[in-house]
Amino acid sequence: MKKTEARFLSALLAMLMPAGVCLCDTFTNDQTKEALHGYCLNKAEGALTFVVTEEKGTVKLNLNEWSVKRDKSGRNNKVIVLPVDDAIMTELETNAFEQALKADANEGPVLILVEIDTPGGRIDLAKRMCAVITQNQNCDIIAFVKGGQYGGAISAGAGIALACNKIYMNNNTIIGAATALTPIIVKDQNNQPKYSYAVEEKMNSAWRAYLASLAQQNDRPGLMARAMVDRTIAVIEINESGKRNFVDPANKKPQQQVIHVWNKSGSLLTLTAQEAVECGIADGIADSEQRLLQQLKLSDANVIVEKKMANARRELEVVRKQLEIIRKSLDMKMKQAKNPQTAGKALAILRGAKSDFETLIAMGKKYPDLNFDVMDFEDELNSINAEIEKINAETRRRR
Repeated sequence: MKKTEARFLSALLAMLMPAGVCLCDTFTNDQTKEALHGYCLNKAEGALTFVVTEEKGTVKLNLNEWSVKRDKSGRNNKVIVLPVDDAIMTELETNAFEQALKADANEGPVLILVEIDTPGGRIDLAKRMCAVITQNQNCDIIAFVKGGQYGGAISAGAGIALACNKIYMNNNTIIGAATALTPIIVKDQNNQPKYSYAVEEKMNSAWRAYLASLAQQNDRPGLMARAMVDRTIAVIEINESGKRNFVDPANKKPQQQVIHVWNKSGSLLTLTAQEAVECGIADGIADSEQRLLQQLKLSDANVIVEKKMANARRELEVVRKQLEIIRKSLDMKMKQAKNPQTAGKALAILRGAKSDFETLIAMGKKYPDLNFDVMDFEDELNSINAEIEKINAETRRRR
């Protein structure tokens, strides 16, 4: 790896691991030896972190003055499941993921289980999801690549898995193939905006470095993560003084022994569950959520499924249906407006259209996933208001 790239990854890794992150549950004061049991909240006041304790309720501690130990003491015996089970395409669902994870981490669960089955999606949204995982680790966050419709953590889904503290995979799933797709808004045959996607090398390069930093943050081989994004990267495993390393074949020294060829140039790296465990990308295999919890010795935990993302998805479906109804209403009013009308009927049509455009503007501002230009509708609304005023003025003159 080039020195400049190594320095860049180190700096990016530092940004991903904010100061003051606490993963511990027993707090011992370095001077008084007082012991408290509980968990940190995602809340601070200057140098003080808010900690929920069994002994004193919520207190503020300067964690530089306390030794901390990760042992789950004082945590609530529950596991919160946060499903990512569709394409990562909407801001509304991404907002829901961010809000859910922050709120759930403050509930003091034993862990948050991010269940992944996704074909990927928008990299900008995936990076937001990765960021909220890495920045809110006051409890363990574990990825479970569960399998299902999409068969694993593909593309952007691989990044979300790599952001988690640990990764477990169903035996029939895969992880990888993470080329960055840049969203581009184009017009369809009805002149309506929609997303198209393209691979942009500048974005791909940044995403490649980002995934490598996520992998290294949790002691996973960064080059393997890079090979998931860049098909020109080959990866071999070598044995160097009894230590396994993953390198580009061009960087292999003559005395180094090749243990395994993981990826050849020309293909994006995609790993089965077994391969992911063998190379250190994943931590284990479980054929169901129940079996995973058994492995983690959490069979007796209260499992709570977080529904914020699913609710956001349903909300957006309802809004899109409302949008279609409003567009049909406007089409009807446009047809009516083409026929000669009395002033009273013309005003009724215009006022109805005004109401429709006001609703569209409000929807566009609240739901950016609708992908229309609010300014166009504001221009239409201004024109309608002007026409209404013109008709009213003409009516007043006639009187």
